[in-house]
Amino acid sequence: MNKLLLLVGAGVGYVLGARAGRERYDQIADQANKLWTDPRVQTKVEEVKEKAPEVAQKVSEQAKSKAGEARSKIGGHESTASDGSYSNATGSYDPNTGVDVDSTQFGPGGDKLP
Repeated sequence: MNKLLLLVGAGVGYVLGARAGRERYDQIADQANKLWTDPRVQTKVEEVKEKAPEVAQKVSEQAKSKAGEARSKIGGHESTASDGSYSNATGSYDPNTGVDVDSTQFGPGGDKLP
């Protein structure tokens, strides 16, 4: 697959960089069309299409796992209530009483500082 991408990239670069004219462009386009319609290439394309959902699932699972790990490392909490109040580890907001901010300016875990 990497070789195919390299060939495609080289072909595109040559077409864009060359000043050989329309005839050479048509030759290159014909070669690219022959390559793309080659049964060996199409076989690889179909293999990639079949594996794509499986790979996407694995990547999604890994991303969710890493996000869960990151969440567990972050201290504190965050919540928003239906009445419009909000709170997190550095302060809170209540529509009735206003804002309450962590005045130590150390944020979450500030009590653990020396």
